[in-house]
Amino acid sequence: PDPRFITFQKEGSVGIRLTGGNEVGIFVTAVQPGSPASLQGLQPGDKILKVNDMDMKCVTREEAVLFLLSLQDQIDLIVQHRKDEYEQIVASQRGDSFHIKAHFNYDQPNKGEMSFRKGDVFHVVDTLHNGVVGSWQVFRIGRNNQEVQKGIIPNKSRAEELATAQFNATKKEMSTSESRGSFFRRRRGSHRRSKSLGRDHWDDVVFSDSISKFPAYERVVLRHPGFVRPVVLFGPVSDIARERLLKDYTDKFTSPQLDNNLEDIPKSQKSSGIIRLSAIREIMDRGKHALLDITPNAVDRLNYAQFYPIVIFLRAESKHIIKELRAGLPKAAHKSSKKLFEQCQKLEKVWSHTFSCSVTLTSPDTWYRKVRELIEKQQSSPLWMSES
Repeated sequence: PDPRFITFQKEGSVGIRLTGGNEVGIFVTAVQPGSPASLQGLQPGDKILKVNDMDMKCVTREEAVLFLLSLQDQIDLIVQHRKDEYEQIVASQRGDSFHIKAHFNYDQPNKGEMSFRKGDVFHVVDTLHNGVVGSWQVFRIGRNNQEVQKGIIPNKSRAEELATAQFNATKKEMSTSESRGSFFRRRRGSHRRSKSLGRDHWDDVVFSDSISKFPAYERVVLRHPGFVRPVVLFGPVSDIARERLLKDYTDKFTSPQLDNNLEDIPKSQKSSGIIRLSAIREIMDRGKHALLDITPNAVDRLNYAQFYPIVIFLRAESKHIIKELRAGLPKAAHKSSKKLFEQCQKLEKVWSHTFSCSVTLTSPDTWYRKVRELIEKQQSSPLWMSES
């Protein structure tokens, strides 16, 4: 049947119940008898194509409901009766379908909801759980990108509130710890150079230790990146690993921090760990991995800029193994095993959401081989990237 134009005055509630979602379209599933909509001939099985000039294509069920609720007075609908399609949707219970990555921790969930950590990915299948605004029904995505667990999480607006509160608390915590001197090295002079973070200024972004503001839920898709991803190593022997990779595989790895063209830059700037995104991009364009020595915070920033570094955490089970693996290094590279071990534990506790994978440190040869294998495996695997 042809699309129909239906217009009516809203009296209190709209008097329509909706089903469907961004994957299948928005359908009317019930109309209140005697309501203005019903009197104008709106009926179950009508697909809503437009509401007051807003196209309903790819709109989630929650967005459609909130939009209808927000309208005052007159409502103009363009609808088309699609009985078969509607019945299929009701039978299969299909509606919404998209993937999100969480950018905050949800540790104390409301009753009936599941907890999650920063970096967790979900397949959202209903944005209006139980027909009420407030919760989303999802599948958690596990290690092999399979759906592993069905559950309920806060909807986007609740998530934004929770994430903002967490963000502000973290910021406050960071400013207090800053005054006590920080746990991470490379703080020198990083604050003088902060610039505005407009999308166009990404090239001049200097990695100072501030936090980038992701949305609470970022829409993501699983795909191959199509570029050579930068590599970041964390852990008590990451300096050794970087040095070996740069020496053993000059054709595959290079470091913007050690590039030969830095000779004319004053020493003070070299050691401050400033890396321009353009330098990383240039290495990527040459088809090499940019091997970076940066803080975990900078990893968040790289992900925000959609460079998606491969982050490998080298985990030590004890300070003895660290001592063993660092034995025989030149005096200049000497570091306290105890300190390195403590840093290692703290790093894992706070920043594990940035890790792509981890390697437990054992005998000298096996861990290094494992690191190389993981870099290759990560480079050839698809990853959850921002939809935009």
